[in-house]
Amino acid sequence: MQLLIISILLVTPTLILLRKQVLAILILSINLLSNLYFIIPFYTETSIPSTENHFKISSINLLSSNSNRELTINYIQNEDPDVLILMELTPEWLSALAPVIADYEYKEIVPRNDNFGIALLSKYQMKSSVDYFSLNDKPSIIGKMSIPQQEFTVVATHPVPPIGQQSFLNRNKQLSNIVKDIPRFSKNLIIAGDFNTSSFSPPFKTLLGENLKDSRIGFGLLPTWPADYKVLQTTLDHFVVSKHLQVTKRATGPDIGSDHLPITMTIGFEQ
Repeated sequence: MQLLIISILLVTPTLILLRKQVLAILILSINLLSNLYFIIPFYTETSIPSTENHFKISSINLLSSNSNRELTINYIQNEDPDVLILMELTPEWLSALAPVIADYEYKEIVPRNDNFGIALLSKYQMKSSVDYFSLNDKPSIIGKMSIPQQEFTVVATHPVPPIGQQSFLNRNKQLSNIVKDIPRFSKNLIIAGDFNTSSFSPPFKTLLGENLKDSRIGFGLLPTWPADYKVLQTTLDHFVVSKHLQVTKRATGPDIGSDHLPITMTIGFEQ
């Protein structure tokens, strides 16, 4: 999106200032069209099915150093999701969110003192386990949920940020290893969390493969990071879902003091 906007802004100065206008306009046009090709599907209207049965899932990167607890608590209470994913969950955050977490009967909670604490909470019956996807000591959580007459698998994951070559490789391997494990999940699959990669990166496209889709298609780009700098924001937080699942709503939340915006999605289903 940033490249698209820059290309548009450069059209007028190019026409006024440059001598070789034809070549410059040709280059700008190629850039405009190539970026539009990737962006337009996110804003193309899709038919949103009408269904009486639905459930809501929210994913929040809390930011371990975020001391503004009330904004997060208010967001969770206002959205009231049926399934809640929390990342960068420290013992202090866990204590602060205890009243909210009490609303969820089924829980898998792994608080840590670094940036990789994680929790998966559900109001539906859930069997859960911690998984490291054969890679490192950064936990993910797999939850197998019984939603009325439907079985869902939710994979909550938070790969390391690609700071340095080894971290870059570890992030890619974690996403790749999740893909390899897809056959052991239910056909109704949701992979969610802060992936530390954008929607346009090769690792993200590998994750989608043939059977999954980006839930934001038709709802806009919905960038989430960095929360304080809208002009620089990109799409690091994701809900990737099975292609047949009906996404009826997808949105980012307000600034809650984290460096990420929270995200919420509603899935419709037939009984």
